[in-house]
Amino acid sequence: MARDLSKDQLKPEHPDRKTGYERILTDPAPPWFVELYPGGEGTGFLEKLDRHSILFHRRDANRLVISFDNIANANDLSFAREPWGWKFFRDEGWSHMGVFARTKAWYRDTEVIDYFQEKAHQGFFDQFDQVVFSGASMGGFGALTFSSLVPGAVVIAFNPQTTLDERLVPWETRYRFGRVQDWELPLGDGAETIKTARKAYIFFDPFFVLDRQHAARLQGANVVLLKTWFSNHFAAPMLRKLSLLKPVMQQAMNGSLAPADYYRMMRARRQLPIYMRGIEAAGEERHPTLVKSARQRFRALRREAATGSAS
Repeated sequence: MARDLSKDQLKPEHPDRKTGYERILTDPAPPWFVELYPGGEGTGFLEKLDRHSILFHRRDANRLVISFDNIANANDLSFAREPWGWKFFRDEGWSHMGVFARTKAWYRDTEVIDYFQEKAHQGFFDQFDQVVFSGASMGGFGALTFSSLVPGAVVIAFNPQTTLDERLVPWETRYRFGRVQDWELPLGDGAETIKTARKAYIFFDPFFVLDRQHAARLQGANVVLLKTWFSNHFAAPMLRKLSLLKPVMQQAMNGSLAPADYYRMMRARRQLPIYMRGIEAAGEERHPTLVKSARQRFRALRREAATGSAS
């Protein structure tokens, strides 16, 4: 005979950990769920695999953005979790396929590789005039490699790793869990897969050695390397602080982002404290006079900005 379960019976074995049921009760529903639940106005689907989930929203019939989680999101079990870039892509009205990762394995998993290969075989991506792959760090690796399943796609990658295969990048010392994955699986080297992209925009800090070495492996007339000086491994957050992430993404989406225009916009970095701290860290000992001059210029620019905003 069936019986009702009381709330006490639904309490987790470890009281400091929320069960899925408790997260639903206490956390707000994510906006993507509000769009896709039976009473929502959106169209799409959520497919849950063992270690990944795929969320798709159909909006613009001509453009699809595919984004991949970065390592920071992999352990997020909150009910309100969203795919990387979801709000931005929604606000722009673009169709979006977001890949949730439940592991820091750099998408070295047959389930997600097979999933995308099957979608490509079915012609799912052919229904869109333009397909864009995007992500940061681990997600940037996903964008570089999975884009090869849609030849002619645009890639926008922030601080991406090209691979963690120690035979190809023996100098890469980060991400131990990712390095021990199966690098014999397909889609394992962004330096090879990027060759099929129509355009690939790669954002990186040239003073961050490991990211610079990965960027140097990406060669070809279709590759556009864009520097985010002294951003460390956080190119996208720096652009966001400068209010440049949106216009840069918009132009990169349609393949019209020109390096000259980008660097003109990036002049605003000279007023950013993190930029000045980066100059100090890199040159304080070897070039103290130059650093002193840069510091004075930085303070002058900040004063000018403050005066302008006050007026």
